[in-house]
Amino acid sequence: MSLRDSSPGRLYYRGLENAVLPFIKNRGFTPNRVTFAGLVFAIMVPLGFSAHAFWGLLLIALAGIADSADGLLARDSGPKSSFGVFLDSTLDRIRDTFFLMGFWVLFWLDGRWILEATILFFLALLSMYLISYIKAGAEAAGLDCDTGLMTRSVRVVYMLVWAFLLVVVPGTAEALLWIGISVFLLACAFTVGQRIVHVRNQYSFMI
Repeated sequence: MSLRDSSPGRLYYRGLENAVLPFIKNRGFTPNRVTFAGLVFAIMVPLGFSAHAFWGLLLIALAGIADSADGLLARDSGPKSSFGVFLDSTLDRIRDTFFLMGFWVLFWLDGRWILEATILFFLALLSMYLISYIKAGAEAAGLDCDTGLMTRSVRVVYMLVWAFLLVVVPGTAEALLWIGISVFLLACAFTVGQRIVHVRNQYSFMI
């Protein structure tokens, strides 16, 4: 079951439909405008974290809400635009990068172990991109690849929880940063393996 189909996911989307969707519709927003608004929030995440973890958390939340709302608005407006789907998927990679950069900024501000932290973040970005690339490659070949632990929605929720913990227990910020990036990297790398095996099994079945 996907995160969206879970009880918290259904509750979240019901709230968006009842509160956020009417708000943006009444102000004349198009799905693409909402998408770009989410991108702006995401680009501001590193700046938010440089001021305080709370602002980083808030900006990730706003970007996530915009990312969800643009799809709801597109469905409410009629048939999905193929370009809109393509644009949203492309900008997701940019948003994910800036989300992760926000946490890296906290390491940079601390000034210790920055090289080691940068290597972990680089590997996390690589794993995150591979998760998306494997899915795109599989779907281009006509295969299914909606599987794996760290789907994009799970990654966003993970970073929201990570940022929330940094806000509520600031005294353990250094430990939370190291644990957070290490678990994120391992979970993403595990998902890469899951998707490769999943695609390989489909090829074997076809043969």
